[in-house]
Amino acid sequence: MARKKKATQRQPLWERTLERFVNVFKRLLIPALVIWMIGWLWLGGVFQSTQDMIWNQFIGWSANQGFVVVDVIIEGRHKTDINALQSILNIQKGDPILSVDIGTIQQKINDMPWVKTVKVSRHYNGLIMVQLTERMPFVIWARPGRDHVVIDMDGDVIKRADPKKYKNLLVVRGVNAKNHVVSLLEMIMAEPDLKPYIEVVEWIGDRRWDIITYQKTRVLLPQDDVGHAFARLAKINRDTQILNQGYQSIDLRANDRIIVETKRGKTQDIMNLSSLTKMNSI
Repeated sequence: MARKKKATQRQPLWERTLERFVNVFKRLLIPALVIWMIGWLWLGGVFQSTQDMIWNQFIGWSANQGFVVVDVIIEGRHKTDINALQSILNIQKGDPILSVDIGTIQQKINDMPWVKTVKVSRHYNGLIMVQLTERMPFVIWARPGRDHVVIDMDGDVIKRADPKKYKNLLVVRGVNAKNHVVSLLEMIMAEPDLKPYIEVVEWIGDRRWDIITYQKTRVLLPQDDVGHAFARLAKINRDTQILNQGYQSIDLRANDRIIVETKRGKTQDIMNLSSLTKMNSI
């Protein structure tokens, strides 16, 4: 009889399952409510407003302790517009130094036309330091079908630079010319006697350079070993003044000869300097 009573007191399966569910639900209810409350406060801006309030109070306290802006020092500025720079900084003497948003200021200055790099730093003796590195005008790029622009050594356009103010810079022409001109300029600098003759350089076929002199002579340079071609041209010009002869073109693409074209459209191979001298005397 006792065994039969025990069997009749056993809970049905659905009741046991419901009991387990209630117990689990009770354990999860409090964490769920906490998460919900945090989310509600976060989306409602309560946390942010509280954080801002505490931070502003701390800034006010720090200013009362003497942590204020004493001076703003700008280094490396030559071309950058000082009024635009001061507008971005918007810092007054006596401002709480902790209220200066270094990151935002640095990003805005970095976007200015002449600025290559900038570092803005806060010093707790009251100084705000702005250290600029500006872009240096390098060449003028005559863009195909568009206006001329000033290029720096990285091949980047200096947006506010007026090409008319940099007439002493070399003019480069051709698609992608700005991406290859640095190595060419290095070779020109290695032969300084040639520089006064060069008016324009043109990037041909995305693979090699032509030089146009002030006398409108076109010098055809090879695709490879351009430095050797410059050295040959410099030597021949010292001995024969070939760049002053008014030729239509001088072809240096072959290693064993130079081909010149006269104004009348005639061409002649120059195998050595003596033949060039003889031809010039005709």
